[in-house]
Order: sequence, then structure tokens, then C-alpha cells
Amino acid sequence: MVFALALLAVSVSAQNRYYYDSDKKYGFFSNWSLSPFAQASFMNGKTAFGAGGMALKQLDDHVRFRMEASVNGITAVEGFDRNGTALAGLQFHIVDWVYLFAEGGAVINPSMKQKAGLAASGGVGLTCNFGKYSGLMAEGGYVALQNGAKVDNMFQARIGYVIRPGIIERDRVDIDIKHHNAERLGNLTEENKLLKSDLKRQQEANDTLMATLNKASALFAAMEKRLDDCNAQVAKATQPGTMATSPFFQIFFDYASAEISPIEVAKVEQLAQYINTTEANYRIEGYSSPDGDPYRNDVLSGERARAVYWLLIANGVDEDRLVPMKGGISTQYGDDSPLNRMVVVSASPY
Repeated sequence: MVFALALLAVSVSAQNRYYYDSDKKYGFFSNWSLSPFAQASFMNGKTAFGAGGMALKQLDDHVRFRMEASVNGITAVEGFDRNGTALAGLQFHIVDWVYLFAEGGAVINPSMKQKAGLAASGGVGLTCNFGKYSGLMAEGGYVALQNGAKVDNMFQARIGYVIRPGIIERDRVDIDIKHHNAERLGNLTEENKLLKSDLKRQQEANDTLMATLNKASALFAAMEKRLDDCNAQVAKATQPGTMATSPFFQIFFDYASAEISPIEVAKVEQLAQYINTTEANYRIEGYSSPDGDPYRNDVLSGERARAVYWLLIANGVDEDRLVPMKGGISTQYGDDSPLNRMVVVSASPY
């Protein structure tokens, strides 16, 4: 019993000392397990009780290498003697909790005719594991002892405690896999968070772009309507017979320009012919739209009036009949109409 408690203390100490940490470093791992046990033996009608210990090395999932040493104290009529055995063999697991074993080795007994001899044993065992590191075992079988030329058969039953002092090789692989899977899952979770964040930013960018496109579409539609309105007004102002029946004449200009376009030049030439058929004097008023700098627009209106003035003179109109004037900024056709960029020529009362 003292031997069993000592082995248990060593095992618990080893389990506390050796561990598997998050950096995948192994303080200790082993394919070995230890089993202190108590046993009862029955030979020639006599019963003996003793103790021993077993060490097992995991070879694969179902086979273990097995070594044991035990001592039996036998009370006999002729006195007290001891029987000690040391065996080595294999243990075969049928299922996780049932196994068969067979082993052979040496026996020492002072009361035997031959003080040392051979021994062989075989039997069946059961295990009940407590997690990965401990469990209970119970086994029974026959032991054959050589006693001189005689071979004695002994039935033996044991109960013991299985101690695994560290992580076995198979468990180490399992831990590696679990650790790798956990690490991979953590990485995938982090990647998923980043992807969700990127997707959210992309969605916000798409929403902003869509809002901008909608705003631009609305602005474009409004500009198209304004352009249609302007084109209608231009068509009305430039239709045949307009100058002959209107009280004043309009010459239109491009944005921020005092240069007369070819279409408007033809109108000015027609206007010069008309003025020469009359006896009245004419006032030439230049205008600009409200867009842009007010001072520049004011200057531009005068430049437009002078451009028409000089073109009329170039087409044969007496300069004494013409009075160029700076009309300034016009909103006649609305605050933002391009038709406000014009020169108005009308009969002057003086």
C-alpha cells in the first residue's frame, strides 16, 4: 500500500509539473503508464496476498509492452516464505476497456528446490479510465512457476490504479490537431470580421455613390428642361419676321464672351439693312447673366454693346445714328437663363 501511494504521489506531481501550453511546447509527454496494484494468489490450496507495480508502453492503439514486478507473502504450515516474480510481455486491447496479456520472466523463492526459476503468465483485464491520465484496472489469470523439475500453477487476481504521468503520443497528436483547429478558427473568425468590415465600408461607399448619381441625374434632368426652355425661347426670338415686327432686336452671346457668333452676325447684317430703311436713331444696350463675378459681368455687358455697334457700322449704318450703352446684368428670362447674355437694339427717342 505504501508503494502504491508513493507511485500515485509521483504521478500527481508529474501531472502538475508538466503541461501543454498555448505555444505548443510540451513540458513532458510519454507513451508510458504506471499501475501499482494489490494481488491475491491461490496455489496448492493456499492463499497469498502481495503487491507490485506494472509499467506499460503504448506501441499502437491496441498493443502495449508490459513489464511488472510483484511479491507475494505466503503463510504455510512449515513457516513463512516469500515468492517474487519479474515478468515482461505484451498486452492486447480488444476494446478500449478489455485486454488480454501474456508474459514471461523469472521467479525467486528461497523455499523452492531451485532458488530461482522461470515464470509465465497470461489472462484478461478490465480498465475503467478517469479521463486521459488515470483509471482503475482489474485483471486475473494463471501463472506457471518452475520449481526444480516441477511446474506449479497459480491463479492470480489483481486490482490496481493506472497512472499516466504525462501526455501520451496519441494524445499529443490530438492536442496538436485541436490546437491547430482552434487557431485556424480564430484566424478565420478574425478574417470574417475584417471581411464584414470591408463589406460594410464598400456598402457605405456604394450608397454614397448611388446618392451622388441620383443627385446628378436629377440635376441633369433639370438642366435638360432648362435647355429645352432656352431652345424654345431662342427659336421664338430668331424666327423669320421677328425683327420686322418687334419693337426691339436681340443679339445673343455665348457664356463669358463678347464675340458675336456666325448666326448672330447674320442677324446683325439683316438688322443693318433694316436700320438703313428707317430714319430713327437706335440705342444699343449690352447685358450679361447673373452668373460669375458682378464686376466682370458689368464690363462684359459694355463690351458686347460695342461689338454690335462696330459690326453695324461695318455694314453701312451711320455711327451718328447709333448710341452704344452698358445695360449691366439682366434677369429678363429668369435668374439663370442663358438668354440674358444679349444685346438689345431698339429705336431711341433722341
